[in-house]
Amino acid sequence: MIQVDRIVPEVPPKGKQLRLIIDTDFANEIDDLYALAFAMVHPERFKIEGIIAANFNNERHGAGPGSIDESYNLIKRFLAAGELEKQYITKKGSAPMQYYGFPSESEGVDYIIERAKAGSAGDPLWVVGLGASTDLASAIIKDENILDKVRYVFHARNDANWPVRTKQFNVKGDIHAARTLLKTWVPLVWFDTGTHLCCPMALTEKYLASTGGLGKFIHEYRFKDAAWQLNTKGFFDMGDFVYLLESDTCTSEIIKAPTMDEYMFFNHEFTNGKMVRVSDIDNNRAWNLLFEGFSKNYSAIGGK
Repeated sequence: MIQVDRIVPEVPPKGKQLRLIIDTDFANEIDDLYALAFAMVHPERFKIEGIIAANFNNERHGAGPGSIDESYNLIKRFLAAGELEKQYITKKGSAPMQYYGFPSESEGVDYIIERAKAGSAGDPLWVVGLGASTDLASAIIKDENILDKVRYVFHARNDANWPVRTKQFNVKGDIHAARTLLKTWVPLVWFDTGTHLCCPMALTEKYLASTGGLGKFIHEYRFKDAAWQLNTKGFFDMGDFVYLLESDTCTSEIIKAPTMDEYMFFNHEFTNGKMVRVSDIDNNRAWNLLFEGFSKNYSAIGGK
């Protein structure tokens, strides 16, 4: 890889639009639906250039080899619910990396590279990874020339185990990929919070279901799992976009980027430049931003 000073991502000031690709294991958890909706209802901030379906592996239906298709198909249903199919480009991502240092090929990886090259160091592509970081890491390995043209935000919520290790689902979904993000000096935000992003059903019914279309779809999606209906259910992934919209809603710091071994233990002695770690988020403000977005902007993006 090219060894240059590692760029530390800086969230642009309010009023500046971010070029954005969202890489998501959409069919794995309900929080991905709320995260994507959040980005969509804030078009003044996010110019969504693509949505990539990522892999996931657990006991859920469709996990494993079929997980990318499961995520892709649910993204299509989600967009159809708001009659938004024609407004967003969707791609399929990669299966987990088989070997460390070797990319996993897919149209999603190539699309990250394409859109990164369409920008510049002064107008970078922000890529938010809400699942395993396979596609993010593979793009960097495959084309190191995009290094200064991207800013990665990786959802690695596992603050309880910091700074010793991580046990986070997205990390263990592709350990080779997560290790790559830390080591390759890609400009990186390690999003390490969001567990307490919770909202009662009564509020999503009041502020989302009443909007119809997409809002109704994501509210009613909570009924698919009893755990998703609880007041204590965390909507983790939404936090990444809250941070990019209003960074002062979160607590963050610039730290030395550690290395990580194959057992997900961090080494803070052998470091790789600096990165941003987000460690806390204001729950009430986060949900208010979602509800405000639906109230003000849903019809403006063409939502029905």
